[in-house]
Amino acid sequence: MLRICGINKLGKLGYKNLFTFRIHPRLYSTQQEVVSFYDDKVANYTEKSIRPVTLKELIRFVQPPIRTSTLLESANYTRSELPVRLARRVKALQNLPFIVGTNPYIRSIYKLYFNSFELIRSFPEQICDEETDEKFAEMLKELVVSHSENIPTLAKGFQECKKYMLSDDIKNFLDDMISARIGIRLIAEQHIALHNNLDDASYIGIIDTKLQPQKLIRSCSNFVKELFEVHYGSTPDILINGQTDTTFTYVPVHLEYIITEILKNSCRATVEYSQKTNRIEHPPVIVTISKGKNFIGIRVRDQGGGVPAKDLHSIFDYSYTTVPEDGIIGGLGSNNNENFLANVSKMAMQSGLGGPIAGLGYGLPLTRIYANYFGGSINLISLYDHGCDVFIRLKQIDESLGDLQI
Repeated sequence: MLRICGINKLGKLGYKNLFTFRIHPRLYSTQQEVVSFYDDKVANYTEKSIRPVTLKELIRFVQPPIRTSTLLESANYTRSELPVRLARRVKALQNLPFIVGTNPYIRSIYKLYFNSFELIRSFPEQICDEETDEKFAEMLKELVVSHSENIPTLAKGFQECKKYMLSDDIKNFLDDMISARIGIRLIAEQHIALHNNLDDASYIGIIDTKLQPQKLIRSCSNFVKELFEVHYGSTPDILINGQTDTTFTYVPVHLEYIITEILKNSCRATVEYSQKTNRIEHPPVIVTISKGKNFIGIRVRDQGGGVPAKDLHSIFDYSYTTVPEDGIIGGLGSNNNENFLANVSKMAMQSGLGGPIAGLGYGLPLTRIYANYFGGSINLISLYDHGCDVFIRLKQIDESLGDLQI
């Protein structure tokens, strides 16, 4: 049985009936098909200025004791800010070339953002009581889930439309779209966290002050190895060494995404290089953890053959991939006669944590955006015909990042 990593507590949501506030019927109702791609309802909101919130202010909302006044303050900030940010995403999609906007994948993302914008606007501009706030938080939970596959969908859309836009224009659009998406999710999930994790003293909203990288890496490695056993029939072992007792303060879901994508890349390269060279046993993928004064370093080392020198400048580009055309996942060249388990594993390889990995080429650029968001970095060094080292450097979320604007 395939499982998704169980680190992110926000991912374990038990939804209640929301009466008139149910999400999925409204987001995907056939009645919404008549929404015009160029609907001007967002115009007034796109003219409003975004009210950036600093990380310090966002954390302040969840400092104990959490009072009703704090909940309502957070709810009203979230209610006022998210429609503006969603409207800007809608406008950005409207500004794409017409032929790109009519692509079914791109259009589905447009409708998702537009309907999310409309749904949040359906709540009172001032949330004044706990009952409305509870419904608002439940709505945000389902919105977060409904947007979880945005990136794979965008990837498929731009793969089909790349001949209609310059590569730099696609890169700028996606960088802006994905960075804005991270900010939107942080604001939404931080308010959701006010209603969760209240008994866990290590959490400040979605930020874990005692995050154990070794534990998270082990969970993600088990998930990745399970995928490879199903899809390839074998998997390299994943060893963890270094300062394995390290703890630091970070957003678990961000680290989870970065680690899972890098491990997928390393394991795939290792297995396929073994096949290519008739290597009998897969050498292990080795993950090394180190800790500095206010950062951690993680190195992922594989013996998967490395990256050719001619491709090194492209590895963090969108749509760069070493997967052949007939191996692309998600209906683009896949064989409908493949067995069910293989198809399940392929889908998980592509979008198990909200982003593609095998065939669409968005894994590495996305990990870089996530790493950079809080001032970190990610770099790859290749020794061709041997393997790769990926170096991840992440800043601890502390006072030094207090003025970082979300």
